[in-house]
Amino acid sequence: MKGYYEKTVLEQDFPFRLFFNDGYVITPHHWHEDIEIIYLIEGDVKAGVNNQLYNLKKDDILIIPPGGVHYFLKEMDYSERAVIQFRMSIYDTFLTGNKDRVAIKPMFNKCRFLSEGDEFYELMRNEIKSIIKEYEQKDNGYKIFLKARLYDLAGILMRYMPKDCEDINYDKQKERLGKLDNVMRYVEKNYSDKIVLDEIANVAGFSKFHFARFFKENTGMTFIDYLNNFRISMAEWTLINEDCSITEVSFKTGFNSIKTFNRVFKQLKGCSPMEYRKIVDKI
Repeated sequence: MKGYYEKTVLEQDFPFRLFFNDGYVITPHHWHEDIEIIYLIEGDVKAGVNNQLYNLKKDDILIIPPGGVHYFLKEMDYSERAVIQFRMSIYDTFLTGNKDRVAIKPMFNKCRFLSEGDEFYELMRNEIKSIIKEYEQKDNGYKIFLKARLYDLAGILMRYMPKDCEDINYDKQKERLGKLDNVMRYVEKNYSDKIVLDEIANVAGFSKFHFARFFKENTGMTFIDYLNNFRISMAEWTLINEDCSITEVSFKTGFNSIKTFNRVFKQLKGCSPMEYRKIVDKI
């Protein structure tokens, strides 16, 4: 399972990538330095960004800003999404003045959810579908076409959404993400052991009270909820990939009570661990 900070590997001269995920993939809370655009090709999926949960349906679009803490809830029904990631530096090639760079950056400062009926939804969807087509076909000059489409996306946002943009203090954002990264790395390393609030607050450099508020403001959930979600995600992986008893899975993923494990698992997944294993075996 990847850590909380996802270090994406993109080409220096063409910082862009596109891939596809389905609803069966476990995607825990994470963040990265890239802009991410989600286009739902098929099915439904629930996505969380910072403290907001979005219910995406077929053809919906979700734009996630750099540093946005995001995750996708695992679905039992099939879904497919295109994931487009790119860095702001991809806009540097054809911009001749600092004014243009400054104008584009705020367009991707906040999360944006677009669905059919929104004012410029069709414009955005057409550009995204063109990006997917160019990337899949990779005909001569496809990188130039991709850059052109990314400029079109920025231009559409600048034209239709200028009023809700706000300046971001990137020094404060970097500090905030650094603290969150420390917390998530600690959870990744120690989730199978007992973790108390005082302990994790110290990792982030806060008192217990201030840490609880900081974490909720930046992730939209309490730390205990996050820890349970992470542990259950690891339990899912273990149930699928290892031949362990339910009791063994419980203790391997940090639950010191099989009763608590069963209760939390059913609360988050809608079925017991045993039922979940049977369902997955049939897929």
